[in-house]
Amino acid sequence: MDNHGSVKGRDNVAMLLAIGIATAINLITFAVLYDAIFSAGPGLSDNATQILTTAFGGIIGVLGSYIGYLAGRASEEREHEQVRSQDDRPPGPG
Repeated sequence: MDNHGSVKGRDNVAMLLAIGIATAINLITFAVLYDAIFSAGPGLSDNATQILTTAFGGIIGVLGSYIGYLAGRASEEREHEQVRSQDDRPPGPG
């Protein structure tokens, strides 16, 4: 199996996990907002605020890691392409 097949599979798994995390966060957000709107209390509690802050902070961390990984991989592939193109050039005079 070539390396490109495993990369596409890895990207598909990462996308599936991102969709699952986003769905879970949306459900948690709607539940917290529903509780804040329809409860007899003053609105968002301290616990609800901490849950939302933690969840969104985690999403930002995961997205940042994945974007950094993709940027590093693209940079490495560009360097390998430059080395290959330099190796393919015919030798100069002398």
